[in-house]
Amino acid sequence: MPLKTMQACSRDHKLYILHPMKHLATALIFLAILTSGALADDSRFLGTWSTNWGLLVIKQGEEKIEGKYTGAFAGTIEGIIKEDKLHVTWKQTNGEWGSAVFTVSSDGKALSGTWGATKSETNGGSWNGTRE
Repeated sequence: MPLKTMQACSRDHKLYILHPMKHLATALIFLAILTSGALADDSRFLGTWSTNWGLLVIKQGEEKIEGKYTGAFAGTIEGIIKEDKLHVTWKQTNGEWGSAVFTVSSDGKALSGTWGATKSETNGGSWNGTRE
């Protein structure tokens, strides 16, 4: 037989019985609301961008942000959004790879970033663009 635990609290000089499952349900609903807001906010990076390195298409993957770029160099990106920045690893078809970080302007029309070789996000140069 499962053990039922209850807490009692006093408010306005009345006794209220609080069931722990109600707290769990409330916490899960709150977490779902926060998560859905975070996912919706990530959409600002998604789309097609005309960049100084060619066309960059960014989409939402199953677990991470994914994308492809074409132009003078071609390859893929994969990454996560952390603190309003998109941090990615890029991989070119010739085997070279590195890291990059992007932000989006407040109006959503400009992508600003830097790229680097291997684990550096900045030692290569700029990677900027405008929304197509």
